[in-house]
Amino acid sequence: MTGAHISRRGLLAAGAAGAAAQALISEPAKAGSSGYTWRNVEIVGGGFVPGIVFNQTEPGLVYARTDIGGAYRWSRAKKRWVPLLDWVGWDQWGYTGVVSLATDPVDPDRVYAAVGTYTNDWDPNNGAILRSRDRGATWRASPLPFKLGGNMPGRGMGERLAVDPHRNNVLYLGVRGGTGCGGAPTSGRPGNR
Repeated sequence: MTGAHISRRGLLAAGAAGAAAQALISEPAKAGSSGYTWRNVEIVGGGFVPGIVFNQTEPGLVYARTDIGGAYRWSRAKKRWVPLLDWVGWDQWGYTGVVSLATDPVDPDRVYAAVGTYTNDWDPNNGAILRSRDRGATWRASPLPFKLGGNMPGRGMGERLAVDPHRNNVLYLGVRGGTGCGGAPTSGRPGNR
């Protein structure tokens, strides 16, 4: 007889081992005694969360940015993340790629987002700076003359947008690819490179 021959004893041993393994992994993990309750976060757009930004003067004011799913603010009252860019439509789809967030240390109601999803040639859209005076409930956009890549390599390398803590009417943006570093008034008017 040629080929593999499985004995009755080998078949029973394999079946018993499989049943034992199934019994071990079917037991749900027990929660630790850390005092935390862990749940999934609703991020409708998917993707990664490469940045979490805390306001420097207001405890508990926290924002998160995603590479393709927009930006979120933690609501202490609702105990959940509130989406801030759900207003983005098809014409501004690149705004859901958030390269960086900055929250104003002097006026916590102000938050800024550098947006743009891809820097590839096939994407016709340039980036923009979004400005909010109400913690992200509403936004005003200032288009940029170059692309930003919220879903490009380096997206998790830290924040590139900053409010000047000594002159909170100045916003700085550092960009990759030789475009440089620019500063502009937080009103959205073009600034210097």
